[in-house]
Amino acid sequence: MTSNLAEKLAAGMKTMDNGDFEKAYCDFKKLCNENPKNAECWYYKAECGSMAAGMFGTKINDQEILEAYNKAIKLDPQCDYYESYGIFCISIGKYDEAEMAFCKAAETNESRAANLYSEFAVEYFNNIMASYGEIMDDPKARAPYLQKALRYMLKALEIEPAEAKALL
Repeated sequence: MTSNLAEKLAAGMKTMDNGDFEKAYCDFKKLCNENPKNAECWYYKAECGSMAAGMFGTKINDQEILEAYNKAIKLDPQCDYYESYGIFCISIGKYDEAEMAFCKAAETNESRAANLYSEFAVEYFNNIMASYGEIMDDPKARAPYLQKALRYMLKALEIEPAEAKALL
């Protein structure tokens, strides 16, 4: 990486740290155009887009954010990129895509697999509960979501369902 690019990345990250995600998004978008083969540029563009849209209501198309994450992953398939992509997918209700991303993250970094599986379970279930509200008060309605979350918690603990049942 050239020192000029490193300086521009650092400046964009400082803008992020200062909470100006919209400006940082514009900066990283420009860096992506200038450096289309740099995974960090794409990753930070996606992260800033996610934060700007999610926390501040900035009008950034979800598809553009998804594409930026996917470009970063294609260029450098690392655990953190998959994990962040999965969290974003959960936030926009793309649960199957999020599940795939967390599983890929766990494959990429087996030492973090348990944490990633449990993170998926909790983030997924919390988002479902927030999204479907009162419907989730019905045990039958929430059962499929609980089952998926529980499967990932058991996977994180490396416990088979029968063993968990016996323990409970």
